[in-house]
Amino acid sequence: MSDKLDALVGKESCPVCGTISQKGTSRCPECGTFHSGVHLEERPAPSPEERINSRDVNPLDYSINPDSAIADEDFEGDDTTVKNWSGGATDFSFVDDEPVKVREVEIPKSEEIESD
Repeated sequence: MSDKLDALVGKESCPVCGTISQKGTSRCPECGTFHSGVHLEERPAPSPEERINSRDVNPLDYSINPDSAIADEDFEGDDTTVKNWSGGATDFSFVDDEPVKVREVEIPKSEEIESD
């Protein structure tokens, strides 16, 4: 007869939530906590040629003023890479065939419990 604990061979538990997962998993599949520093490894900074050129950002692009204009966006590539969304069957309207009927319910009076 085999030992029932053999099912836990090659497994480890999350120190935060206790979920059991495969040994060597760098991130808990349940709570998302990282278990190792693999994702924090040191790496050299990119060369100036590899760096992305910063673009000028207009603070008005992020304004909550309803009268502000919408910023024009430029996309890399041609117009074939941009697709318009169409379709969908979600209807958020509140039109009902029958209005909700309110019925009166008799609520009993509360009872007091006496203790000795």
